[in-house]
Amino acid sequence: MPTFNYRTAPTSFKLAATSFLLLAVLGLGVAGLQVYARAGLTTHSTLAHFRGDEETLQYPMSFALMVEIAHAHAFTQPMLALLLSVALLVSNAREWLKRAGVIALFVGMTMDLGVPWLVRYGPAWTVHLLPLTAVLITSGLFVSVAVPLYEMWWESEAAEGTTARPKEWQRAGKGGWERRIG
Repeated sequence: MPTFNYRTAPTSFKLAATSFLLLAVLGLGVAGLQVYARAGLTTHSTLAHFRGDEETLQYPMSFALMVEIAHAHAFTQPMLALLLSVALLVSNAREWLKRAGVIALFVGMTMDLGVPWLVRYGPAWTVHLLPLTAVLITSGLFVSVAVPLYEMWWESEAAEGTTARPKEWQRAGKGGWERRIG
Protein backbone atom coordinates (compact mmCIF):
# COMPACT_ATOMS: atom_id res chain seq x y z
CA MET A 1 0.00 0.00 0.00
CA PRO A 2 1.49 3.37 -0.94
CA THR A 3 2.24 5.79 1.86
CA PHE A 4 0.80 9.28 1.98
CA ASN A 5 3.03 12.13 0.84
CA TYR A 6 2.05 15.79 0.75
CA ARG A 7 4.24 16.39 -2.32
CA THR A 8 2.41 13.82 -4.42
CA ALA A 9 -1.09 14.49 -3.06
CA PRO A 10 -3.68 15.72 -5.58
CA THR A 11 -3.96 19.47 -5.92
CA SER A 12 -7.54 19.34 -4.65
CA PHE A 13 -6.31 17.80 -1.39
CA LYS A 14 -3.53 20.38 -1.12
CA LEU A 15 -6.03 23.21 -1.60
CA ALA A 16 -8.37 21.83 1.07
CA ALA A 17 -5.54 21.19 3.54
CA THR A 18 -3.96 24.58 2.89
CA SER A 19 -7.29 26.33 3.37
CA PHE A 20 -7.90 24.55 6.67
CA LEU A 21 -4.40 25.26 7.97
CA LEU A 22 -4.54 28.95 7.06
CA LEU A 23 -8.03 29.34 8.52
CA ALA A 24 -6.83 27.66 11.73
CA VAL A 25 -4.05 30.26 11.94
CA LEU A 26 -6.59 33.02 11.29
CA GLY A 27 -9.01 31.61 13.88
CA LEU A 28 -6.39 31.34 16.60
CA GLY A 29 -5.08 34.78 15.67
CA VAL A 30 -8.55 36.26 16.14
CA ALA A 31 -8.84 34.40 19.46
CA GLY A 32 -5.56 35.98 20.55
CA LEU A 33 -6.82 39.38 19.48
CA GLN A 34 -9.99 38.83 21.50
CA VAL A 35 -7.93 37.95 24.58
CA TYR A 36 -5.91 41.12 24.10
CA ALA A 37 -9.02 43.27 23.63
CA ARG A 38 -10.77 41.86 26.70
CA ALA A 39 -7.99 41.16 29.18
CA GLY A 40 -5.01 43.13 27.91
CA LEU A 41 -1.45 41.91 28.13
CA THR A 42 -0.48 43.00 31.61
CA THR A 43 -0.74 40.98 34.79
CA HIS A 44 -2.93 43.63 36.43
CA SER A 45 -5.37 43.90 33.51
CA THR A 46 -5.66 40.12 33.24
CA LEU A 47 -6.32 39.71 36.95
CA ALA A 48 -8.87 42.53 36.76
CA HIS A 49 -10.59 40.78 33.85
CA PHE A 50 -11.02 37.53 35.78
CA ARG A 51 -11.26 38.74 39.39
CA GLY A 52 -12.68 42.21 38.97
CA ASP A 53 -11.23 45.54 40.05
CA GLU A 54 -12.84 48.11 42.32
CA GLU A 55 -10.76 50.97 40.88
CA THR A 56 -12.10 50.43 37.35
CA LEU A 57 -15.49 49.17 38.54
CA GLN A 58 -14.98 45.85 36.83
CA TYR A 59 -16.98 42.91 38.13
CA PRO A 60 -15.30 39.52 38.49
CA MET A 61 -16.22 36.91 35.90
CA SER A 62 -19.15 34.90 37.16
CA PHE A 63 -19.07 31.14 37.52
CA ALA A 64 -21.82 30.86 34.89
CA LEU A 65 -19.82 32.92 32.38
CA MET A 66 -16.70 30.85 33.05
CA VAL A 67 -18.71 27.67 32.40
CA GLU A 68 -20.21 29.15 29.21
CA ILE A 69 -16.76 30.00 27.82
CA ALA A 70 -15.25 26.68 28.88
CA HIS A 71 -18.17 24.76 27.39
CA ALA A 72 -17.60 26.11 23.88
CA HIS A 73 -13.84 25.71 24.05
CA ALA A 74 -13.98 22.22 25.58
CA PHE A 75 -15.47 20.90 22.34
CA THR A 76 -13.63 22.89 19.70
CA GLN A 77 -10.07 22.96 21.04
CA PRO A 78 -9.53 19.18 21.21
CA MET A 79 -10.83 18.81 17.65
CA LEU A 80 -8.58 21.59 16.41
CA ALA A 81 -5.60 20.10 18.24
CA LEU A 82 -6.35 16.68 16.75
CA LEU A 83 -6.69 17.97 13.18
CA LEU A 84 -3.51 20.04 13.41
CA SER A 85 -1.69 17.08 14.96
CA VAL A 86 -2.80 14.74 12.18
CA ALA A 87 -1.65 17.27 9.59
CA LEU A 88 1.79 17.19 11.22
CA LEU A 89 1.86 13.43 11.84
CA VAL A 90 1.37 12.52 8.18
CA SER A 91 4.28 14.73 7.17
CA ASN A 92 7.87 13.61 6.66
CA ALA A 93 9.07 15.59 9.69
CA ARG A 94 11.37 13.94 12.19
CA GLU A 95 9.68 12.01 14.97
CA TRP A 96 10.95 14.33 17.72
CA LEU A 97 9.40 17.34 15.96
CA LYS A 98 6.09 15.52 15.55
CA ARG A 99 6.07 14.61 19.24
CA ALA A 100 6.97 18.14 20.30
CA GLY A 101 4.25 19.64 18.09
CA VAL A 102 1.56 17.28 19.36
CA ILE A 103 2.57 17.80 22.99
CA ALA A 104 2.67 21.59 22.57
CA LEU A 105 -0.80 21.65 21.00
CA PHE A 106 -2.54 19.41 23.50
CA VAL A 107 -0.81 20.72 26.62
CA GLY A 108 -1.31 24.33 25.48
CA MET A 109 -4.99 23.82 24.73
CA THR A 110 -5.51 21.91 27.99
CA MET A 111 -3.90 24.79 29.85
CA ASP A 112 -6.10 27.22 27.92
CA LEU A 113 -9.13 25.42 29.31
CA GLY A 114 -7.85 25.19 32.90
CA VAL A 115 -5.65 28.19 33.63
CA PRO A 116 -8.48 30.78 33.50
CA TRP A 117 -10.15 28.84 36.33
CA LEU A 118 -6.91 28.97 38.31
CA VAL A 119 -6.55 32.69 37.67
CA ARG A 120 -10.14 33.34 38.75
CA TYR A 121 -10.30 31.09 41.82
CA GLY A 122 -6.68 30.18 42.63
CA PRO A 123 -3.57 32.08 43.66
CA ALA A 124 -2.71 35.28 41.78
CA TRP A 125 0.63 33.91 40.53
CA THR A 126 -1.23 31.55 38.18
CA VAL A 127 -1.77 34.51 35.84
CA HIS A 128 1.84 33.93 34.77
CA LEU A 129 0.83 30.57 33.27
CA LEU A 130 -1.17 32.34 30.54
CA PRO A 131 1.90 33.45 28.51
CA LEU A 132 3.23 29.87 28.69
CA THR A 133 -0.13 28.68 27.38
CA ALA A 134 0.12 31.11 24.46
CA VAL A 135 3.69 30.02 23.67
CA LEU A 136 2.72 26.34 23.62
CA ILE A 137 -0.32 26.87 21.39
CA THR A 138 1.55 29.23 19.05
CA SER A 139 4.58 26.97 18.68
CA GLY A 140 2.42 23.87 18.15
CA LEU A 141 0.34 25.77 15.60
CA PHE A 142 3.41 27.06 13.77
CA VAL A 143 4.98 23.61 13.43
CA SER A 144 1.69 21.91 12.51
CA VAL A 145 1.03 24.47 9.78
CA ALA A 146 4.52 25.25 8.46
CA VAL A 147 5.70 21.67 7.94
CA PRO A 148 2.70 20.48 5.85
CA LEU A 149 2.59 23.71 3.82
CA TYR A 150 6.30 23.43 3.09
CA GLU A 151 5.93 19.82 1.99
CA MET A 152 2.89 20.59 -0.16
CA TRP A 153 4.06 23.67 -2.01
CA TRP A 154 7.84 24.06 -1.75
CA GLU A 155 10.17 21.34 -2.86
CA SER A 156 13.60 20.93 -1.37
CA GLU A 157 16.78 19.32 -2.61
CA ALA A 158 16.07 16.45 -0.22
CA ALA A 159 12.93 15.66 -2.24
CA GLU A 160 14.94 14.65 -5.27
CA GLY A 161 14.80 10.95 -5.89
CA THR A 162 11.78 10.46 -3.62
CA THR A 163 8.27 9.58 -4.66
CA ALA A 164 7.80 13.21 -5.69
CA ARG A 165 9.93 12.42 -8.75
CA PRO A 166 10.71 8.97 -10.04
CA LYS A 167 14.36 7.97 -9.65
CA GLU A 168 14.87 7.92 -13.39
CA TRP A 169 14.28 11.70 -13.48
CA GLN A 170 17.48 13.58 -12.72
CA ARG A 171 18.57 17.24 -12.54
CA ALA A 172 19.64 18.56 -15.91
CA GLY A 173 21.49 21.81 -15.37
CA LYS A 174 19.86 25.08 -14.28
CA GLY A 175 16.67 23.86 -12.66
CA GLY A 176 15.58 21.64 -15.53
CA TRP A 177 14.70 17.98 -15.32
CA GLU A 178 15.33 15.28 -17.84
CA ARG A 179 14.58 11.61 -17.99
CA ARG A 180 17.66 9.44 -17.88
CA ILE A 181 17.26 6.02 -19.40
CA GLY A 182 19.71 3.27 -18.79
